[in-house]
Amino acid sequence: MKSASQSIESKKLDFFKVLNLGIAQIVLWGSSYFLLSVLAKDIMAEMNWSYQQVYGCLSLALLVSGLLLPTVGRTIQQTDRHAVLLFSGLVMAIGLIVIGSSSNFLMFASGWVIIGSAMAMGLYDALFAAIGKRYSFNVAKSLVWITLVSSLAPSVSWIFTSYILDSFGWRNTCYTYAILLIISIFPIHLYVFKNKEGNKSTLKNETFQSSIELFRSKLYHLLSANFTLGSVISTTVTIYLIEILLHGRIEMSMILVIIAFLGPSQAMARVIELIIGKRTAIEMSFISTIMIFLGMVLIFISPILAIPGVIVFGIGNGMRSVLRGTLPLSVYGRDNYALIIGRLARMPLLAQATAPFLGGYLIQQFGMVFFLCVISFMAIVNIFLIALIKQAIEQYKLISIHE
Repeated sequence: MKSASQSIESKKLDFFKVLNLGIAQIVLWGSSYFLLSVLAKDIMAEMNWSYQQVYGCLSLALLVSGLLLPTVGRTIQQTDRHAVLLFSGLVMAIGLIVIGSSSNFLMFASGWVIIGSAMAMGLYDALFAAIGKRYSFNVAKSLVWITLVSSLAPSVSWIFTSYILDSFGWRNTCYTYAILLIISIFPIHLYVFKNKEGNKSTLKNETFQSSIELFRSKLYHLLSANFTLGSVISTTVTIYLIEILLHGRIEMSMILVIIAFLGPSQAMARVIELIIGKRTAIEMSFISTIMIFLGMVLIFISPILAIPGVIVFGIGNGMRSVLRGTLPLSVYGRDNYALIIGRLARMPLLAQATAPFLGGYLIQQFGMVFFLCVISFMAIVNIFLIALIKQAIEQYKLISIHE
């Protein structure tokens, strides 16, 4: 019989497992979300496709991912095999091979549909769901450490992708990432999520029925609204940050210096999470939302404040990515976690897919000032949503105690 300490050790993530998962996320994000930021120019030049066509395929992938995530969450809840995570790298590799071999736009777009499926299977939301279900101890802290490691994804992937692109071209870059995915993702996830206690289903009828009620609750809808608004704000500000700074009459050379602070500040957010880890998830949500709003205000009002604005915004946004996993876990616990997080990820991803088009429409039709006012108003609404979520959590927990 296992000792109590051995049992605990088998139910928590050690440092080596966390490091491996962080590396896997760097590979998965670099092979999908951050890929076009380096390859797009060469793809457009060779294939004679427009900016909208090429980047529209990334939006298509995000749309597919958002539609599939509830099913992914339910699948993770129903079985201990973790096949979804295990094969996410293989599916993404197939998508990259299709893209690298594409001779027409339909084939190129089809590759991104496959990648979108893999994003639903292997990125943060699926990973958080699997960790919350498989492990019992120090889950929230593990999620913070994983996102701390994976926050290096933009910097690492952009450098690596640029090197491969310069040496071998965009098609061979896709093939290189495909090989990397095949040899790394499956063994990493197999090692972390190996299950010695059997692979039987864990989703009981009463659990499924109770989860349906959760999806109809006021708290669930408030969380969904908060996550969705946060996703829209983050995506639009990040995508149009250069245009926002240009509108402030900042020189391009200085803009490149300013935006260089975004990635490190998001990584800094993870360190802050660990330092003030005794704060509750809802308190961290409030801090994150306030910092995103303050960062936006600093960026908008003066070129002199652009660097501190980007740093504050980056820290708040980095916290937000962690809270996507820790806030639902703190509210609902582990029993319904995979189902909840899969469903909660749908609307934010759908909004993220449409945000670039909506932002571009507002800027073109009404101007940058109107666009900035709309985004600022959304940030203010999100702050009030946190207050409502806090109240709803107290009511939800009070009802749970009486039950």
